[in-house]
Amino acid sequence: MKKIWITSAVLATVLYANELSIDEELENQKVETVKKSNGMMPSISLIVDMGYTTRNFDNKNTINHIEIPGLVHGGGDEHEGHSHTSLAGDDGFTLNYAELSLGASIDNYFDLKGIFHITKDAIEIEEAYATTTSLPWNLRARLGKFNSNFGYLNEKHHHSYSFNDIPLIYNALLGGHGLNDIGVQLQYVLPFNTYTMVGLEVLEGTNEQSFGVDGFSPTDANETFAGVEGTDTPLVVGYIKTSFDIAGGTLLAGASVANGKSRIAHLDEGDESHAFAGDSTIYGVDMTYKNYFSTHNSITLQGEYLYRELDGKQYVPNTTNDAWKSIVNLNKKQAGFYTQVVYRHNKEIAMGVRYSAIVQNDVLANGVNKNISDDIYVASAMVEYNFSEFSRVRLQYTHNSSLFNEDGTKNNKDEIGLQFNYAIGAHGAHSF
Repeated sequence: MKKIWITSAVLATVLYANELSIDEELENQKVETVKKSNGMMPSISLIVDMGYTTRNFDNKNTINHIEIPGLVHGGGDEHEGHSHTSLAGDDGFTLNYAELSLGASIDNYFDLKGIFHITKDAIEIEEAYATTTSLPWNLRARLGKFNSNFGYLNEKHHHSYSFNDIPLIYNALLGGHGLNDIGVQLQYVLPFNTYTMVGLEVLEGTNEQSFGVDGFSPTDANETFAGVEGTDTPLVVGYIKTSFDIAGGTLLAGASVANGKSRIAHLDEGDESHAFAGDSTIYGVDMTYKNYFSTHNSITLQGEYLYRELDGKQYVPNTTNDAWKSIVNLNKKQAGFYTQVVYRHNKEIAMGVRYSAIVQNDVLANGVNKNISDDIYVASAMVEYNFSEFSRVRLQYTHNSSLFNEDGTKNNKDEIGLQFNYAIGAHGAHSF
């Protein structure tokens, strides 16, 4: 009898263990099914941005004849399939852009996200990248095309800006798209009591204002003339960011550097044609302070300072034959900043002011200072009303004192703009 009882107990234990094993297997299968289902059904969001703008000068007669001296020229002309950062813009109603975002977890190891920037003329892959989710030692890696974490504002998308446009110094040094490139990113959160993150990025090195990789020659027709070779030297970006509580609020601060080669070719502009090849380095520091008086009542102080040094040769082609008209040793040391204050009264209403200026604009050609003006600034004020988390209207006034005519005289621009921003679908919270 005793043997029968022991045998029954053993058999029951085996059957119970098998049942547990079967249950665990079924549960694992359910988890895998959910993961596959999530991967097949990504979260989707659509953001549409529209506006109405009125300005105090005739864009059609002015746009091709204004510049930010030593920084941006041509007023927005097309150059070899891309356009310079816009200086004048369009009056009246505009459909600024639509942003389509898709994202999901691939598996236990990666998330995938794609962001598509759509205008009435083109569709662009703004970002498309995979991000690791399970690396050890507080590490995170990203691979694909993405906004660099250089500085504070660069990683953000246009709809999350506190103003209708990007600050002057970003427009001048990084252009309308900022540092947005193909490459790899590695970030590490240090084991400190306060948040401290260091990051390294190795990027392809394309940028409309400060970097570039493609070679060039005086004309496309003559392939035998020695031009400037392209480069495969990557753009390297490094930064450190920290955050801690102070004076009843939270401070986020960072320092960044971007170093790479510069190949900028504008060789289709007739007498104004020129190109540049050399080295480019941009340094940046940023600070953002937020203080919440209540859930929806807060004040935010934000600012960045950027410094760029370009060193190399400027090439001016001869329009009558396949040769360089001149080759000039060019060195640029340029810097500027923006600072802004935004007060949020409640969930619906916010208002703010921003001031951005160029404070250094030293351009040396063959060792001779060209004495370019540094009296360059833009001031803006805005008020916005949020109907909900998904719809917003913003009224902004801007006084732009950064634009100069070809003869060197300043052409001030005053502008009033209404921005309408709408969003549908799954959209995560914006970063600090």
